[in-house]
Amino acid sequence: MKKFYSILSCLMITVVLLSACGGKSTGPSTKIYPTAGSDVLKFTACSGGVELSQYDKTIIDENGVLTIPAQYEGKNVVAIGAGAFAGCHDITKIVFPDTLERIEKQAFVNCTSLESLELPESLTVLKSGSFRNCTSLKSVTFGSLVHTIEGECFMDCRKLDNVVIPTSVTTIRGNTFDGCSGLKNIKLHDGITEIHGAAFTNCSALEEIILPSKITEIRGNTFENCTSLKTIAIPEGVTRIAAHSFRNCSSLSYAIVPSTVKEIGSSAFRSCRNLKSIILPKRATVNERAFKDSPTSIIYQ
Repeated sequence: MKKFYSILSCLMITVVLLSACGGKSTGPSTKIYPTAGSDVLKFTACSGGVELSQYDKTIIDENGVLTIPAQYEGKNVVAIGAGAFAGCHDITKIVFPDTLERIEKQAFVNCTSLESLELPESLTVLKSGSFRNCTSLKSVTFGSLVHTIEGECFMDCRKLDNVVIPTSVTTIRGNTFDGCSGLKNIKLHDGITEIHGAAFTNCSALEEIILPSKITEIRGNTFENCTSLKTIAIPEGVTRIAAHSFRNCSSLSYAIVPSTVKEIGSSAFRSCRNLKSIILPKRATVNERAFKDSPTSIIYQ
């Protein structure tokens, strides 16, 4: 009988502990810290400190300024969790701590009142869709340590007009600036070795861009629907211009294609209505639809 009550007591203690964690065991590395007087502002234990995983509107002031705390219970706040502030329309500005290292997937997606970003020097990683559809966002300042800006990070930030990519970033991921229709200037550096597909699709205000000298491919849809782009100089060393790379760049009137290009894919320059002529290398394989709906005279040399 004593053994029965002992087992029953253990079961009751287990139920109480699980209830305190929302009915789920969080494991040794994911302890949940609800703040005093609130059941929605939560911090999750993670490598190097804690992650702010769920927010409470009380940390956003009357001017829409969100101040992320630097510490919680003596632990550094090193990350902002996936979707932590998704759809928070009250935020106009964010003050980040100098302890922050990561902003996780879609952490600030659809924060439609956010106007500017000054990211901390400590930040190294921006995960996919971090600031997607922040439709009022006009400017972004990066720290010098950020090395990863994942795909869709600033997708559909329609008022973003000027971006300088830090020298610590070597890859522009797919759809990173897709739909940034107000983007007029973006400064890339020669340390960038890859620009993934659709990185600048639908950047309809972009008039010019200087491509990094180390890239070897213009990937699919990279500049599709960049309707204000007037000229493009593809760097020596690029071997492939993939399908739809410059499709519907209707203002494009001048394009330099280097002798290293071996392949030009389907619809690569389709509907480039102002591209009257282009010089291509003799040995390049050009898809029969590469210049469809474009009045382009091709000169091989």
